[in-house]
Amino acid sequence: MDKSLIDIDTSIQTALNDKKSIVALESTLISHGLPYPENIKVAQESINAVEESGSISASIAVINGRIKVGLNKNEINILAESKNVEKVSRHNLAIAINNKINAATTVASTMYIASNIGIKFFATGGIGGVHLDAKNTFDISADLTELSKTTMYVICSGAKTILDLDKTFEKLETLGVSRIGFNTDFMPGFYYYQTNKKVDHNYTNIDDLNNYLKTREKIGQEGSVLLFNPVPKNKAIEKEIIVEWIKDSVKKANINLIEGKNLTPYLLTEIARLSKSKTLEANMDLIINNARIAGQIASNYYKN
Repeated sequence: MDKSLIDIDTSIQTALNDKKSIVALESTLISHGLPYPENIKVAQESINAVEESGSISASIAVINGRIKVGLNKNEINILAESKNVEKVSRHNLAIAINNKINAATTVASTMYIASNIGIKFFATGGIGGVHLDAKNTFDISADLTELSKTTMYVICSGAKTILDLDKTFEKLETLGVSRIGFNTDFMPGFYYYQTNKKVDHNYTNIDDLNNYLKTREKIGQEGSVLLFNPVPKNKAIEKEIIVEWIKDSVKKANINLIEGKNLTPYLLTEIARLSKSKTLEANMDLIINNARIAGQIASNYYKN
């Protein structure tokens, strides 16, 4: 990647040079995933959570066509408040850069940028996956392909609940993505604590987890590791309730012809309305919690 297109915060560049722990953070949650002003609060608290855990945070976005690694408060505000921020995955990242626009990075594009400059760890809320009607629409998130070919350690609470979680779990195996639990035997359901999908292995302490990650490196295994960290139990919502909200939201989206990249933010907003903001609270808590755990894991990784 041509470094002349990237502005890397000084503290992040120093950490890269000194091989210190860094955790990448995506920016789509700021522009599309959460409402204002909760989006600013979560972005800042995620940064704080990473740094309080002993790592350097690296929020990533495109501002006026420049790739920014390490967003300042003004840049976060631009993403949070502007109505014309593009959502970029790998397929349209270069368009945003070439056209000199503001754009928020998804899981896939954040991973692509972060891995290209040497960042190993990435924290997000939930990954994209296989959509509910994928057999007809072929709508499968580019996040899954990116996870299969980019080597990063991704801390998340599973795939977003509005997706087909069973098919997403199987697709991850097909793509060779390791599905690892951190104090959980099952893939989380994003808003709900766990699915019935058993992970490849559950590590219950950070030392053992990082020994595993380093073993992968020793044998030259490529592709990402998904490190599943469930939503905090006090914010988790029962699966049966969530499923009904999703059905109602999908039905409304179909009536209003909402599809493509607009579908996920629409469904998240509609489910938050039906839940009287319970899903919003769960989403916010799990994002910040994942950032905290990622900071701890990354800090331990570079100490040993």
